[in-house]
Formats: sequence, structure tokens, C-alpha cells
Amino acid sequence: MSTHATVEPTSSKAPILTQGDVSPAVMMDFENAALDFFVSKSIPADKQVTMVIPGIKDLHIHDWITADRTCIVAPPFADFMAKMHMNYLPPDWEDLVHNEILTSMLANSKTTFWNWSQQLLRLNCLLQGTSSALDDTGLRNHLEAHLNDNLKAKVRHSEARKDKNFKSWVMAVRFLDEACAVEMKHQCELIEETILQHQAKRQNTNNDTLHGPSCCTNTTQNNTSSSASSSTYVQLPALTDDKCVLLNDHKGCTKCCKLYMDHRSQNCPDSFPPGKGYKTLTNTDVTIAKKAKVTAKSIKKAVTTTTTTIEPVDPDDKVSAAAAILPKSPSEYNSDSDEDWDVSHCEGKPMH
Repeated sequence: MSTHATVEPTSSKAPILTQGDVSPAVMMDFENAALDFFVSKSIPADKQVTMVIPGIKDLHIHDWITADRTCIVAPPFADFMAKMHMNYLPPDWEDLVHNEILTSMLANSKTTFWNWSQQLLRLNCLLQGTSSALDDTGLRNHLEAHLNDNLKAKVRHSEARKDKNFKSWVMAVRFLDEACAVEMKHQCELIEETILQHQAKRQNTNNDTLHGPSCCTNTTQNNTSSSASSSTYVQLPALTDDKCVLLNDHKGCTKCCKLYMDHRSQNCPDSFPPGKGYKTLTNTDVTIAKKAKVTAKSIKKAVTTTTTTIEPVDPDDKVSAAAAILPKSPSEYNSDSDEDWDVSHCEGKPMH
């Protein structure tokens, strides 16, 4: 498993290049750390390569130096680093770094303009001394063309577009981007506050007004049950000619499929029977329906004949009615009580 080399810079000692694969960025860090070391220790030019070699810990580089130490140590430090680039960096590393710069966009970087611009400047530093390096004009054109839409509009209508100096232009755009960030944050806070107020208002409305959750539940249940019933409903198949004749001969309805009815399909109060579980009419059904019809008529006739009418009594017939009820003589009244005797003496007296 390959590992990436790193640089441990120190001003008092030669920088340390750890073992592993060397990237263009690590190669640049090692070179800068070595130059800082030379300055701090006042290392003469003919001794610089000799002083940095002990800090290189990668075995492959050590073997390369050991195989041709005299030729490697004698040239200046710049030539030593050129050979390092040629031997331990990918052949197309310049194209990879250059392409990374050209395809970089602020929106895709998901960071601020300042951080994005500094990343591109660092990548361009890797290309210094090569034909792929961009000058200040090229960097500015790329940065300006790949801003996000909001910041691009801000720059177009600001004084920054008139600035010809690259570094001051970068700082001006940085301030515009930070202002946009503050404005965006304020807008987000306003939107969040509006949403919270709307939710609070809706909650208060729900607490003050009864929306009938039971009705909603019942409606949902009804809809569910209706959907379930409709999904299991089986349509009644069409009646055959024989069944139509059977129904017509026995006063049946071709809609509800019942025999001996007082209605027909045009005015049938019932709906079509479901097809699931329906049994075809037979002669046995005709016999049962006919007997039920006869029995119903007999019961209705008996009830009609037993109905009596009570005629009103004429007030002039009160005496006659009383005389008809009371006995004609005391002898016919067998009671021995005084009360009964008094009643018997009321015979023949008019009633008031």
C-alpha cells in the first residue's frame, strides 16, 4: 500500500522529506523549506545540496543519490530540484495541475471567493518555471469568468472591474463576496423567522378552531372502506335469454332479478345484485316465490276482513241504552245490598 510523502520543515535543521509518493505540492514544500533553511543558516551555494540530502528519508531517492552522488551533489540546488521533478513526479503532472486550474469554479468549490482564489494561486505556483504557468492577467480572467452569478453581477456593477492590479482586484472582490454572504445570511434569517411565525399562527388557529378530526378520520375510513369494497366488487354477468323469459313469465324484474314483484326494471327501487355469490334462478326459485306471494295475499285479506268499524252513539239514545242494560224488575236483580236496591229503584226515571 503506497503512502504519500510529507515535509517536516525546520529552520534550524535541514527539512525532512518522509518516505512515500511525492506529489507536486510536496515537492514545492520541500524546495521552499530548503531555501528557508539555506537563508537562516547562510549555507553557501556549493554546499546546499550536500546539506539537504540527509533530510531525505525516501529509500528510492537515496538509492538514486548513492548511485551517482558526485554528479548529483556538484550542480546548484535548482538543478538538483529539476532532476527531482523529472525522476519522481508523473510525466504529465503539469497538464494535470493546469487542467485542475482551468476546470475550477467558485460554485463547485463550496467555499468563499478568498479561499478559492488562494487555492488556484497555490496550484499556479506549482507551475512556476514551466510553460503551463498562468500570469496575473490569465488568473484574473479565469477567476472573473468562473464566479457565481450573484457575485459576478456585484463585480460587474462595482468599481472593482476598473481595477487593473491583480492583487487589489482580488481584495475588492473578496469584500464584495463577504458582503454578499452577510446579505444572504440576513435573508435566510428573515425566511426562517417568517416560517416560524407562520407555523405559530397555524398552531394557534388549530387550537382555537375545531377542524373536526373525527370527521376527517371517518371520511378517511369511509374512503378506505369504499375503495376496499369497490376493489372486491364483482359485476353481475349479463342475463341469458332463458333467464329473461323466466323472469317475464313470472312477473320478475330483470334488474334486481326478483320474482313476482310489483315493479319492473324501469322503476326498480333496488340496484343490481353483486355478481359474487349470485345463484342463477331455477324453477325451484319460481315455486318458492309463488308460494310466498300467495301467502302474503292471504294474510293481507284476513287482516282486511277482521277490521271493525265503531259507529257513534246518538245522545237521544242514552235512556234506551241504559234501559237495555238495567233489569226490568227488582226480582231480576239478585243483589241483597242496599246499594243495589237503590239502583233498582232508578228504573223508569229519566237520566240527566
